[in-house]
Amino acid sequence: MLLNQIKQLPIYDIVENPKHYSFAILISLVSLAVMLFEPDSTDWLRYQSIEVSNGQWWRILTANLCHSNWNHWVLNIAGLWLMDLFYQPVLSQKNRANLLLFCMISNVVMLHLWMDINWYVGLSGALHGYLIGGALLSWNKAKLLNFAIIFITTAKLIIESIWQINSATEELINANVLEEAHSFGAIAAVVFWI
Repeated sequence: MLLNQIKQLPIYDIVENPKHYSFAILISLVSLAVMLFEPDSTDWLRYQSIEVSNGQWWRILTANLCHSNWNHWVLNIAGLWLMDLFYQPVLSQKNRANLLLFCMISNVVMLHLWMDINWYVGLSGALHGYLIGGALLSWNKAKLLNFAIIFITTAKLIIESIWQINSATEELINANVLEEAHSFGAIAAVVFWI
């Protein structure tokens, strides 16, 4: 009986079928390695406007793998896993990986083109896109739930663009929350869906 209950836990599916979660595993392990080799790894991998303009294009992708501290890393990786577990039954590993990768790259490209920032780290912009994009891609499987996800996430994006609601998070991660990254991630998801 206990074994049957354990087999119903999402963590059991990750252990039994790791290929269903291969991109989330890759992101988790690489970003963990980046954190373990702090601060040198972040110096080489975070988005830095001047360095990207000088041809260090890898920073557009690798900025998503860098984090300001362990709290930031845990929040982002937990969010990644919650979403990946949620969307795994309704979206293929290939669709989830392509969506997240597209949001990771597009988010930082938009930051580079339209924002005047020196540096950026974190996965939260791409995760906002992953959440909205997953709901759009699985729309027909649970319309009401997906509508709620899109509505609530959009409301959050609007609210955080008007009011400073991220001060507690900023204190926790010891960095500014770049709300525009969240919006750019959502825009990227809509572009991917179209």
